[in-house]
Parts: sequence; C-alpha cells; structure tokens
Amino acid sequence: MSALPDVSVYPPLLEPSFTVAHQKVDLEIDFATQSLRGKTEIEIYPDSTELRHIRLNARQLKLKRLNINGKTPQLKYTDPYSEAHVQSQATVRQHHLLWQKLEPHLRSHPEANLVISVPRTVRIEEVRQPSYGGQIPIPSRPGIGNSTPEIGEQAQTTADTTFAKFTPLKIYIEYVVKDVKDALHFVGCNPSSGQYPHVYTENWMRPGSACALFPCVDDLQARCTWDISIKVPTTLATAFAQRQNSTTAAQNQSNDTVKSANTANFNKELVVLCSGEETDDIQDKLDPTKRVVSFSTTSLLAARQIGFAVGPFEHLNLAEFRDSQEDDQLGQNAMDIHAYCLPGRMEELRNTCLPMARAIDFMTKKYGSCPFSTYNMCFVDDATNDTNVTASLTICSNRLLLPEGIIDPSESGTRELVHAIAWQYAGINIVPKEDSDWWVIFGISGFMTDTFMRDLCGVNEYRYRMKLQSAKVCELDYERPSLAETGSYIHVDPFEMGFMALKAPLVLFILDRRIAKITGTTKMPNIISRIFIRSTTGEISNGALSTDMFQKTCEKFYHAKIDDFLNQWVRGGGCPKFHVAQRFNKKKLVVEMSIKQMQAEQQALRPLQKDSFIRDVKEDLGHIYAAPPQPVFTGPMTIRIHEADGTPYEHIVDLKEAYTRFEIPYNTKYKRLKRGKKQREKGTNAQIDGADGADEVLLYSLGDVLQSEEEIAEWKITEWSKEEEDKMNQESYEWIRLDADFEWIADIRIVMPGYMFLSQLQQDRDIVAQLESVQHICRYEANPLISSIILRTVMDRRYFHGIRTTAAKGLVKHATESADFIGLHHLKKIFEEYFCLPGSSSKMTRPNNFSDLPTYLLQCIIPETIAKIRDSKGMAPQEVMDFLLDKMRFNDNSVNPYSDCYYVATLMRAITDALISRKREPTDDPNDDFDYVANQRLAQNCMSELDRYRRMDEWNSSFQNIYSRTALECQRRLVAAGMADLSVMHFLQYTRPQNLSLLRLAAFESVIDDKFLRKPEVLSWFLYTMSMDHSPWLRAQLRRSFGIALASAAIGEDVAPETMPAQDELVVEGGPSAQEQRANAARKETVEGAIAALREELQDNDALAHLIWNAVTSPRLGLLETHELLVFAHAMYEPVTAYMVNLRLPRYWKVKHLGQGKLTFAQTVKVRTRITPKLGSRPIPVASTTHRPSPSDEIVVAPPARPPLKLKLTSKPSSLSVSQSPAPAPAPAPVPRPEPTAEEKKPAPLKLKLKLGPKAPLP
Repeated sequence: MSALPDVSVYPPLLEPSFTVAHQKVDLEIDFATQSLRGKTEIEIYPDSTELRHIRLNARQLKLKRLNINGKTPQLKYTDPYSEAHVQSQATVRQHHLLWQKLEPHLRSHPEANLVISVPRTVRIEEVRQPSYGGQIPIPSRPGIGNSTPEIGEQAQTTADTTFAKFTPLKIYIEYVVKDVKDALHFVGCNPSSGQYPHVYTENWMRPGSACALFPCVDDLQARCTWDISIKVPTTLATAFAQRQNSTTAAQNQSNDTVKSANTANFNKELVVLCSGEETDDIQDKLDPTKRVVSFSTTSLLAARQIGFAVGPFEHLNLAEFRDSQEDDQLGQNAMDIHAYCLPGRMEELRNTCLPMARAIDFMTKKYGSCPFSTYNMCFVDDATNDTNVTASLTICSNRLLLPEGIIDPSESGTRELVHAIAWQYAGINIVPKEDSDWWVIFGISGFMTDTFMRDLCGVNEYRYRMKLQSAKVCELDYERPSLAETGSYIHVDPFEMGFMALKAPLVLFILDRRIAKITGTTKMPNIISRIFIRSTTGEISNGALSTDMFQKTCEKFYHAKIDDFLNQWVRGGGCPKFHVAQRFNKKKLVVEMSIKQMQAEQQALRPLQKDSFIRDVKEDLGHIYAAPPQPVFTGPMTIRIHEADGTPYEHIVDLKEAYTRFEIPYNTKYKRLKRGKKQREKGTNAQIDGADGADEVLLYSLGDVLQSEEEIAEWKITEWSKEEEDKMNQESYEWIRLDADFEWIADIRIVMPGYMFLSQLQQDRDIVAQLESVQHICRYEANPLISSIILRTVMDRRYFHGIRTTAAKGLVKHATESADFIGLHHLKKIFEEYFCLPGSSSKMTRPNNFSDLPTYLLQCIIPETIAKIRDSKGMAPQEVMDFLLDKMRFNDNSVNPYSDCYYVATLMRAITDALISRKREPTDDPNDDFDYVANQRLAQNCMSELDRYRRMDEWNSSFQNIYSRTALECQRRLVAAGMADLSVMHFLQYTRPQNLSLLRLAAFESVIDDKFLRKPEVLSWFLYTMSMDHSPWLRAQLRRSFGIALASAAIGEDVAPETMPAQDELVVEGGPSAQEQRANAARKETVEGAIAALREELQDNDALAHLIWNAVTSPRLGLLETHELLVFAHAMYEPVTAYMVNLRLPRYWKVKHLGQGKLTFAQTVKVRTRITPKLGSRPIPVASTTHRPSPSDEIVVAPPARPPLKLKLTSKPSSLSVSQSPAPAPAPAPVPRPEPTAEEKKPAPLKLKLKLGPKAPLP
C-alpha cells in the first residue's frame, strides 16, 4: 500500500502564536440562490510583539474584504476546492494525485490555509499594567499559543481566564459562499422537491467543517465567546420573491410552482435557531422583508460547536411534560427545553420527545446543572446523521420522529436523543485535551446515557443491554488499536467512532463496579459530577479534560491507583478470554479451580467481511495498526459458589498471571437441591409432615411451569431420567459463577455440567446470570430434554423478555429430524398458546394486540425462528411454509391500537428465508419424491403475498414505506436465488427523486447483484445519484452500498473457499492450481489479496473506470465525500503517476495573392504529421561508395533567395502573424559549396513558441 503518501512524513503543524478572545459572525442566508453572505470580526491577543503572520482556516469562501485594525494586509488564501482537481485529461488511475492534494485538509487538525501578514503599520505593544493591577482578561487556550500552564488542584478565583500581555488585534473579513458544498445544507429550495424549504448546519465531529461557514481557527482547543447574527427573510414567500425581481418569466413560473406546493404554510414565519442564547430579533433597517436574529454565548466554544437552523418550524415547549413537583425540586436549575419540527409533524414530535424533559432533569439532579440555560432540538429532512450536536442545539433527523402507534424503534431513538443531551455536558462543555483523551468524553457521555435509560427502562433492561454490549465488544475488539489510539482515528470511518462509543462507557462501567466493591456503593456519578464542578471553577483549564486528570479524580474516590486498569483497558487493546475448569475434592472438601487466559494464543485469521471491507481499506491507507495482544489481564474476580443449601458464597481471586490455580473451601453439609418431579412432590410432603428429610433442601422458582400430566403429554415435554437425577443429586453444590459482580469485559467459558447451568437459570435472580446460562444451554446439540427446558423458560412470564426471546431462538437447534422436530412443535405450541384462538382446530390467529411489549417481542421472534428450520436436505419443511403463509394471510390488526408494520415486515422476511431454501431443480432420480409442481405453486402464493403488501403501500403508505422497502428486499433475494423473474426496471421505478429517501435506498440496493459492476446502464444511474443527488444522507448510504458491492467482488463470494495443502504434502511450486489456491485464500483473508483480486477483475472495465472518475470529480461533493470515493478508486485501480497530454498538431497554411503586394494567409484542415526541414535548406547528398569527388568537383546550385517567414504560435488562431520582406535581387550564378561540417549535418530542430491560456476549469 505504498501508493499513497505516509501521513507520518508530514512536518508538524505550526501552532498559532496568538489566542482567540472573541469572534463575531454576521450571516445573511439567501434561500433563492442557496448562498451565504457573511462577515466576521475576530479579536485575538498576540503572545509576543514578533507576531508577523496570523493563520486561519477558511474553505469554499470567496473573500471580498479583509483588514487588521483597519489596515489592509497582504494575505495568502488557498481554497482547498480550487485545488481539489487534477489535469483535465487525468483518469481514475491518477486518483493518488488528487488524494495528495486533499489529505492536508482532512486531518483531525487541518492545516491553516488563510495566512495573513500583519501590516508594519499595525504595532503590537506590551500592555502597561495600571497601578491597580488591572489587565485585559481573555479566555485561556492551553496548547495553542498559550504559555500558561494548566491550573492544578488548587482552585483559582477566576475561571478559564488569563490576562493579555499585548495589545489586541481585530481581524475583519467579508466573504460570500455561492457554491455551498460543506457544512451547510439547503433543503426544499428546488420546486420539484416537495419539501418545506429550510437550511441547517452539518458539522458535528468533522474537522475543517466550521471554516466552511466563516473564517476561524478550526480547532477544538481554540475556544472563545461568540456573538452571532443571522439575517433571513421574514417568510418563505419573501425568501423566494427575491428571485422574481432578477429572473426571467420562466423562472417566475417555477417560483409560482414552489408557492402552490406549500400554499398553506408559504406565509409562515421563518424560525431561526442557533447555539447560544437569543438576545435580539429585529427587522432589518434597510429591507423590511428581512429580520436579524442575534445570539450570544458566554461559555467558551470551539468553532465546530456552533450550529444553526432556519426554516418554517413549529414549536413545542417540552417543559409542559415536567411535573410540578419536579419544577419545585429543581427551582432555578430547571432548564428550558424546546423542540421544533416542520409543519404537519407535531404529533410525532410530541410522542418522540416525551421523555426528554425527564432526561434533562435527571442529569441536572445527578450530575449538576446543564452548561446552558436553554436547550433546543430541531428535526429536519435529509440529515446525514441521526443527531448533529452543537452547543445548546441538536439538529436531529426526521427519521427519529415516531407516531404514537410505532413501538419498535422507540428505545433506540430515545437513546439517541438522550445521548445528545449528555453530549452537552461531555463533548461540548468538556472537550478532550488531546486526541488520546477522546475515550473519556465518549465514556462519560455514554455512561450518563446508560444511567438515565436504567431509570427509564428498569435495572433488568440496563444489565441485559450491558451484557450484550460486553459480548459485542469482545467480538469486535480483534486486532484493533487501543481506545487511546483510536482517538486519533475517529474521523477515518464511522466504525471507529461507533466502536469507541460502544467500549468506552463499558470501561467506565466495570471501573465503577470495581470502585463499588471497595467503597460499598457506586461512585462513578460522583466522579463525573466532580469533573464538571472542577471545569466550572477553572481547575480544568479551558474545559479540556485529560486522562491524567480523570485518573486523579477517580483515585480520590477509589483510594487506590488505577494505572494498571488504564494500561490494560485504555492504553491496551483486546479483551480477555478465560477458560475455567473446576472439580470438587471430597477429601479436602474444597473446590479446585483453574483459570487460563487464552487471548494471547495464536488465532486463525478471520475472513474478511463485506460489511467491513472498505473500513479495512481505510485503516490500511491510514496506517492504523492493531495494539499488541496482552498476555495477562490483572484484577480482582468474584467467584460465587451456590452450595447445596442454596446459600451463595463469594470468593475474590486476584488474577495476576496467565494461569491461576486455587482452592475454594466448601462450607455446607447439605445435599444438593432436588429438582426431579418425584423429589419435588416428596419434598413438599416432607415439609407438610415436618418429619424426615431435614438435611435435604428443596428450592426451585423459575421455569416450573407446564407440570401437569396433561400439559406434559400435550406439549411433548421430556423430563430428567432417573440416572440423570441420581447424578445430579450426587453433586455437592448447585453451580459456580465467575465474575458475579460484572467487573470484566471478557469471554468466559467454564466447564460445568448442563444441569448446573439449569440451576443457575432457574434460581439466580440476576439477569446477567440468567442470560449466561440460557446462552450456554442453547449451544447444546438437539435433544428433547434441552428443548423442554428451553420451552419452560419461554413459557414462564416471570423471566425478563430478553431471556425468553433468547431461549426461543435456541429452539431452532432442536428442530431437526434427529430430534423428531421437537423444537418446531414447541415453537408452534408457544405461538398457538399466546396468539391463536383457543379451542380452534385450525388454530386461527387472534387479532393483534401489542399492548404487552414482552409478548409482542415474542410474537415477532417466533416466526423469524421457525423460518430457519431445515430438514436433512437443507430445505424448510412444508409445515414451516404453511405456518408462515397462514400468519401472513390471516394477520388481523383491526382492533390493535399499535401499527403492525414491523411485525408484517418480519413475516415477509421470514417467509422469504424459508422459500429460498426450497429452490430445487428437477432431476432424473426415480427415488426423488419431491413435488415440484406443488412447490412452484407454493412459491407463487408466497410471492403474491409479498406483492400484495407492496401494492397496499402504494394506496395507503405504511410508516416510512416499510411494506414497500421490505417487499423490494425480499424480491431482490428471490431474484438472486433464481426463484423470481423481475426486471431491473421493476426496482428502478422506486429510485425517482420524488420518493422517500429510505424507499429509494432500498430500490438502489435491490439492483446490486453479482453482475452489478458489469452493467453500465445501471451503474451510470447509481453512480450519478451517489455523486449528484441533493440528499447527503442518500449519497452516504449509496456509498456504503457501493462499498459492499466492491467488497463482494474483492472477497469473491461466488468463489468456493480452497483448502490449503498441508505442509508435508507435495506441492508443485508455480503450478496454476497452487497459485489460484493461494490467491483465493489471500483474497478472503487479507486486504492486500482482496484488493489485488479486485483490480485484476476490473482492469478491463473501462465503463466503470469512466463512471467512477466522473463521480469523484462531481461538482456537488464536498472534500470528505470526494475522499470517500478516492478510497474506492484506490481499491479498484492501481495508481499510475502519468498524465495523457494532448498536443495540437500543426496544420498546413495556404496563401492567396490579392495583388499590389498583398497576401492573405489562412490555415487549412490538413494536418502536418512530419517534421520538414528549415526554409531554404536542402537534403544532404549521400556520398557514393565508388567515387568520392573532391570539393572542387562538387557544384552546389544555390536556391533562389526567399524572404524569411516568421511564425508566432499561441493558443488562439488569430494570434498568428506573418511578416515578409521585399523581394530580393535575382540569385547569382552557381558556385562550388564546401563539404558540410558535422554541426551542419545534424537535422534541423523544430522550434515552437507556445503561449498557453488559463487552465480550464473542471466540468
């Protein structure tokens, strides 16, 4: 991967030698032309009198005026967009040349590209200190030209301020932005869009994005106070009426179309939302059709933390949902919280934002008052991210808005909005001091979000989610850089930021668990609150939190060092893998245990995944390397042994080595708990009689359903055999559980009999213990007994819904022919019991009722699980198909207060999964009893049901067109499997710009197949939309889909995996089969091998090369989007450092004599392809081999003298000038010519003087 430059070779960026104290920004937004006009005044304080250059960031701006203290300076401004192109004849194979130009502007700390020279007439002098000691206070910015050290533990009286030592400078800049590509997005300004016109910023966590709106120091550490004024039209009518005064009649007609589309709201007043507090809203003095809204911030903010939105928004005061008791408790700390949406979506806004007032009140009471007095949420169209968090304002996507009847995505949407509130504390108010400190910011904001969701959804939901996240981290944290190192790469790919947001809160969670073990209670909320207080009092300078400061704060509450913890979980990578063995020693009455850490052992290479292939390419280009594996993770681990009397005994083991062996004493004298049916009856009678069996203890709670003889027979339940019960009774303890206090993010595998896991499942009240046990039980092979245990778990309503749905998924493993499809029987019985009419022989489905959420989740998971059942031939049984088809046909949602669109979508995917497995071609085998005709009829019925819901969505749209989207997805899979014959146009008709973006995306994804890269017509429309569509969200999603298509071709999904020969086998080196075998193995395991295979496959695809280069050079794309497409180009084509140069061949001239000594010269169309000798020269005669005459014998006749012809060639034909001297006298008689010299024998060179015009712009 040496084609692209190494980032590490660039010199370190120059730090500005000044401090920004205050910045004032005045913006004027023009909806009609989708442009921006602005002016800014930046007040800076030099750090010395030697300040000669001021370095700022600016992008896509056209500067109109600039001065420093009223003096016009010299400046150097290089707009990255003016350099974001290559020579016009360049092709996609010159992608690396464009990459080199963009790279300096896409770093986490972009280079300053606006360099202003301080005029010599501007004097910088030292500020004289008056007698009273007063100085000019300015905000402190450590690390950027500020020599003041970070304030220590001792709090100072003045927070976040230092004093200016030199006279301030004021930089005044006027500019315009006519071609908006970055940071600002206009929506609905096109008459055909059908959307309400509005505009908003998109600059969250994107370096270099703020400078696309106004010149600034675009660095997270450059924080100052702000004054922002935004001038906008008063209404949409006046916004587009401006264009009528300067456009043609045809344009006036299009404006009328815009008006007619939104007649009801076209006179609605435009609402302006911005970071900070609104200070003024006045009518413009010069234009009464415009108004100026002003905002001010007293908190120190970076440029990229400023955002705004303008549109015809409707307002909702979320404080109305706050209880009066909460108002009394909070008092002055009660924060104003508001939500805004586009017209017509108020009910969805009310339903979606209902918990937000509770969330902000919860954080105020637990972590301190919010840094801002007002918090606004604005929901807009086409937002790239679900939330774009800026100071006191979060710009949210309309995709998060949910009607009252939609319940499926409510939890995830609420979590996104709550996290945006938490980011105001950690992310806006508190920022990382260095890139390696980003994990603290993500950890604190994520921890705050999790604690509120625990308060909202309950402890079980909280712990269940934390356990699932822990397992996800163990899966993803494979050959990954550490959390500290990931902070430098969070802008490389969205996965990097998502991984940090996933792992960092978990690290704080397990740290809190370890602190709680020592202190007796959770301390992390106190630690976080203390950090916010220290930032307010100035102990954390500039609000920049470092890992060291976080560590010191934790150690004050922990009363112990956490260096080892941070070295392992923050500065180190990976997660531990424990293999635990246990054995009871009857002689010593101890439990012998051994714990072995296996994470450092050599693991087989994971195959490349198409969903992460482009991310792997980016990491390879960015030289992102995995952290070295840690052989040992140290720390305390709690081991809980539930002995025979049911009493848990905890033992804490301090792990210090890769292999730890220890003994745990045994405490009880009782026998093991009884759980057989006869033993339970015997235990019950013994308790009633109060007689024998005093040394036997019986304790059972969960999972004791379906116990009667009738139920056992009806449900086909299998009980423990006598031998198994005897073996169980001989055990001395119930079960052993490692990490009982959830202090590790680890993969723990313990060797323990299955009935001990069953005891843990039925008797341990901890949701994490139940999840661990049910997951282990579901790994067992098909067995009627295990299926019966899982069945009772699903049927017991006392279990948490996550445990029941996990158990239901496990039944698919027991729905095999070897187990007589007992799992299928149990799944159908569960569905019939809960969701079918009682007593009906045909088991008709009840009308839907989703009022009980756990039952609804179970209703969704059972069809999904049944669809995965296969017989010995790998096909879904006919019983499965009939079950799923009936559920689709007879689904009734007439009396349900909630929408069933997600449930129907689940049924559609389930029946597609099952149907694809039944694809079979007729054979000549006489023993083949498969009914192909019936199977074809079944397939037609299933596809008719899918198409019915698709057509239903055209008449009455479902939520976000989920019916149509799911139908297209299912039809695409059926076409790929060869079970449906649908043309490409069937899918492309949904890609029209007038459709919902989600539906368009589903349609585009439906045309991606194994031949997608070889279809120029489809590729042309796909890549055009990917590079030119107005929706940035759709462009981003299409890039993701295109990356998956490239990954499929690179990995070779249609190539069967080859088995590499053993080392001791004889292999012919260089043989074709061996080479293909190695190439196929390499393309599936290494990025280099996959890229090589992809380049070889696409090397002759000229159409794709032309289309992808057109997309790269699209005039609509910003720098970041162009960078994304260059990653594709790098993966597809080998870079070539060469240009194709076109030179204009010379042409013959013709002359016409007009008389009286006048000649007219004109250029012909005939091309000159050979170099001719100079005028007046002759070819050199060839010497004879037989006779060489003397010089005196050789006679040369001089040609008639001609006037010299002078040509001056430029890029314009009209620049040709010809001058001719008067005719000379007749030529004299011939004279002998001497032998030509060596210099004269050389061919005459062709001399051209080319004068090139200005470089042509890119198309």
